[in-house]
Amino acid sequence: MGFNKLTAPFDGVPLGRRVVLGLRELEPLLITTPAVAEVLSDLPFVRLVVTEPTAGPSQTLAIAHAAIPSDVFLTVLPCDVPFLDASLVTAFVKRVSNEADLAWPVVVGTPGHPVLWSPKARTRIARLRDDEPPSRVRRDCALRIEPIEECDDAYVTDVDTPGAWEAAEARAVSARSSR
Repeated sequence: MGFNKLTAPFDGVPLGRRVVLGLRELEPLLITTPAVAEVLSDLPFVRLVVTEPTAGPSQTLAIAHAAIPSDVFLTVLPCDVPFLDASLVTAFVKRVSNEADLAWPVVVGTPGHPVLWSPKARTRIARLRDDEPPSRVRRDCALRIEPIEECDDAYVTDVDTPGAWEAAEARAVSARSSR
């Protein structure tokens, strides 16, 4: 995008801070760079693991996996999903069956976040190469895969392009103005 989107102001607040504040009640663990950690350092409810930029999502996922006990479920989401909050994450997790190894929301055919990893699915994280997307694990026929239909586009709205950023920010400003 040409700038650090997680430290850039999004509706007046650095995007990373906005997302973490929305997840406050979940007391999130955040794998992040020093620059992003700086805009979050005063938030006592977030656990920060500070690292240099990684090779990609698989390497970041491996760091998160190593940071928490391996016998618990791991719920993963990126920090560029400006409308995803604790209530939506909690509602999604409640819909996942106890037998699922990997689950994620799907909105009108588009896979989204968060992605829930069972302890069994988490054993596959170490097998991912740095250049492989974590979604590759979805093809593991030994895992019970559970895509779950959702209707709220917050599960799939991310800001990966300048156009997506502009549209999402306009939506945020409009929503704030209408309150």
